[in-house]
Amino acid sequence: MQQMTEFRQCLAKFATGVTVVTCADNSGEIYGITANSFSSVSLEPPLILWNIAKVSRSLQEFLKAGYFAVNILAEEQKSISKVFARSEKNLFDDIHYSKNEFGVPLLDGTLAVFECRTRETIDCGDHHIIIGEVIDYRSTDSEPLVFFDGHYKAIQHD
Repeated sequence: MQQMTEFRQCLAKFATGVTVVTCADNSGEIYGITANSFSSVSLEPPLILWNIAKVSRSLQEFLKAGYFAVNILAEEQKSISKVFARSEKNLFDDIHYSKNEFGVPLLDGTLAVFECRTRETIDCGDHHIIIGEVIDYRSTDSEPLVFFDGHYKAIQHD
């Protein structure tokens, strides 16, 4: 157990952006989860990936989803990050969003968003890796929400 704690602390030394990944099921129910395990995979074709823990309450919905969105949060969206880090129902109640043509929620005011078609899921350790083919994207010039060493941080400009 101590080794896992030390490993986690070491991983926390890598600064990341913060995302909320969203999807919808066949009945139109919407889901979202805060994730900082996001990465580009390929430019041609445009592919990204993110990881979801096997203990996540919405795991099956994300694994079955044909489409999802990665909403990269802006600095002023720390409260949204905290909302979607919880495992509760009604996460979208006080959140402003629209839906794309596939019913996937797209959060308002984000730094960037990647709308994706699920291409592959990989069972790996205590997580699943979800690879998406990017079908649409957009970005703004806002400042990013950054997470480092267990805390939200601001970027210092020179």
